[in-house]
Amino acid sequence: MSARRECHLIDPGSADLVKAELVDELSKDDLIRAHLDWAPVRLAALQRLHEAKRPWPEHWHWDWSKKADMLDLLAYRCMGIERDGRMQGLMMLSTIAVKGRLRVQEGKAALYIEFLESAPWNLRDLVEAPQFIGVGIRLLEAAIALSADEGFGGRIALHSLPQSDDFYRKYMTDLGPDSSQSQGLRYFEMSAEQMHNFLEGKKP
Repeated sequence: MSARRECHLIDPGSADLVKAELVDELSKDDLIRAHLDWAPVRLAALQRLHEAKRPWPEHWHWDWSKKADMLDLLAYRCMGIERDGRMQGLMMLSTIAVKGRLRVQEGKAALYIEFLESAPWNLRDLVEAPQFIGVGIRLLEAAIALSADEGFGGRIALHSLPQSDDFYRKYMTDLGPDSSQSQGLRYFEMSAEQMHNFLEGKKP
């Protein structure tokens, strides 16, 4: 059964912290509802970018209603952040550990993040003024907490789309393009030391 706990986002207009809820286990229906809520905003934003001849976000084609089928497998879990009755961000995780590649944790279990996305109204690439900021940070915190709960020591790993590389480099180690990955995306890992620095630096 899913649980909810309070977290905080930032209202960029006032710089105030606002209350939100981290939902630690979403259902397929939750993901379908989020997709239906996000899709019109995403499409309208993409139309504006097309007319302005600006590049589209690399994840523009993600469809969480299709990713919902991953939840039929015990190896996957989805978390979300909700505010004002709307999902502000989603994160799909694999609960089957990957082996760490960083020298300081080589071979040790790490939690793998499959997908992480903020709602389209929170993305600077899609809207002029995001409604909330800090969604990605809160989701990374949730991944670290789950990693610790699963006995993985807070270690997390992911492959990043190129447009997100700079974001993840702030908090994780960039291990370069992954030749074993079909798209050749860059592979990132967070060490225990980086985890502590991240959690200390991102307290609201």
